[in-house]
Amino acid sequence: MMPSEEVGIGQFITILKIRKKSFIIPALSVLVVAILVAGLLPSIYESSSTILIEEQQIPQDFVRSTVTGFADQRIQSLTQQILSRVKLWEIINQFNLYSDLREKLTREEITEKMRDDIKLNTISAEIADKTGGRRPTQTTAVTIAFSIAYRGKNPDMVQRVAGTLASLYLEQNLKTREAQAQSTTQFLEAELKQLQERIKGLGEKVTAFKGQYEGLLPEQQEFNRQQAARLEMDIKQLDASTRSAEDRRIYIEGQLATVKPDTPLIGATGERVMAPADRLKTLEVAMADLQSKFSEDHPEVKKAHREIAELRKMVGQTGGSAAIRRQKLTQLKAALAAKQGKYSDQHPEVKQLKNEIARLEQTPKTASPPRPVAEPENPAYISLTTQIKGAESDIVSLRTQQAGLKDKLQMYRQRLEDAPKVEQEYLALMRDYQNASAKHQEVMNKILEARISEGMEEGQKGEKFTLIDPASFPEKPVSPKRWLILLAGVILSLGLGLGTVALSEHLDHSVKNSNELARLTGLPVLGSIIRIQTGEDIIQARRKQQLIWAVTGCALLMGLALFHFFYMDLWVLTARLLRLADKYT
Repeated sequence: MMPSEEVGIGQFITILKIRKKSFIIPALSVLVVAILVAGLLPSIYESSSTILIEEQQIPQDFVRSTVTGFADQRIQSLTQQILSRVKLWEIINQFNLYSDLREKLTREEITEKMRDDIKLNTISAEIADKTGGRRPTQTTAVTIAFSIAYRGKNPDMVQRVAGTLASLYLEQNLKTREAQAQSTTQFLEAELKQLQERIKGLGEKVTAFKGQYEGLLPEQQEFNRQQAARLEMDIKQLDASTRSAEDRRIYIEGQLATVKPDTPLIGATGERVMAPADRLKTLEVAMADLQSKFSEDHPEVKKAHREIAELRKMVGQTGGSAAIRRQKLTQLKAALAAKQGKYSDQHPEVKQLKNEIARLEQTPKTASPPRPVAEPENPAYISLTTQIKGAESDIVSLRTQQAGLKDKLQMYRQRLEDAPKVEQEYLALMRDYQNASAKHQEVMNKILEARISEGMEEGQKGEKFTLIDPASFPEKPVSPKRWLILLAGVILSLGLGLGTVALSEHLDHSVKNSNELARLTGLPVLGSIIRIQTGEDIIQARRKQQLIWAVTGCALLMGLALFHFFYMDLWVLTARLLRLADKYT
């Protein structure tokens, strides 16, 4: 056998010419299917709106917003609200969307289809994080904007739906922020009302406690101590004033003792008439002398006793003068000592002296004060008597004041003793009242901040969504990618055609040319007869060539039509090409 010859490009071309039907029919079928798919698939348009997340316009150092949370969280929350079944069904009914699917799919499936047609994309930026200090230490990805897109078959409807979705995000964000700000204010106002009721109840308890334990409260202890100290000083001053008044009264009484209530009387003989008190002293002196000479039964002694008794009644004395009694007692003791030197204790004179001494010692040492004279005549006596009465009146007044001050002093001292018993209860009550008042003031400040924040949200001065790129009319569809489908169809058609040719060639064992015959038989080929073309064969060949040119022209026209209607207008392409040519010429 002859060695096998290598297969070249020419042989491939020959095989393609021989099996051109095996190549053209599958390739053309796939290409037609690709063209039909690219042409019949409906165009899907997309329109999107971009919303910017603007920061709070007023610095947070001046007004702090009560609406908390990150932008991503709020966007997701708004998305869940807007893309709810109820809200989506309202939009579907508003624009009469998916009218061709309402009879085929359920309501839930249609709303799920719309969710799939809505796309939400966030736009982030790397921002330096300065929270840990003045110098940025790291960067953090922060969402600064987001886009909401909608896909559909009708470009005008797609634009309207995308604009409606963006409006819903703007409106819902504003309503949500205002509602959060208002709910914060309402919550704080409810807390404030409860605190006011609590403070009112505690205030009533404090008032009742103060009324029940007046003077025993801790803040009154210093006053009680000051009052007690002042009263002690006042009592000491009154005590000194009382002693001074008593001394003054004693002094005046001493002066009064030397002054006679009446002026001296002169008798007819020119002699001075003695007063009863003077006469009494004279008789008491004479009585001591008589008793030393005579016994008690002697007529002179009895007479002196009777006169002395009468005079004592007149002057108001119950006993003798203390000075005379001391003098007489001294004389009797001297006489007793003299008698004891001569006689024994059983002697009658000694016994008599002892009895007399005992009687004098048993007599009261202080005589009763003399009765005041009813109508004194001596001016000096009257003046001293008036001064004595004034001193006594001062003494009584001072002692009355002193007694009142002592009662007050006892009251303040009792308060100081009883104060620790109520101090703990009072301090606990006041601590609750002060804590409630501090909490009340804190809530009041928070309410003020919340109201300012609420006004800021109503005036749209806080963080807000701003539409920076409204939904535009889509000029060309985003899907399907027809040129990709056509390209894939061309590649598949070529691959399928070549594969069919290769398979047919592999299964065909017939001899196609002289070389293959020589290779198979191992004998040289002496000659070959070429194909004889008749007039009919030439006509068929021309017809086939014309058909090929017609098919090629139709494919070219169909490709231009598909390009014009589904990818780009030919006039637009022409204008772009002309501008490009002008640019480089």
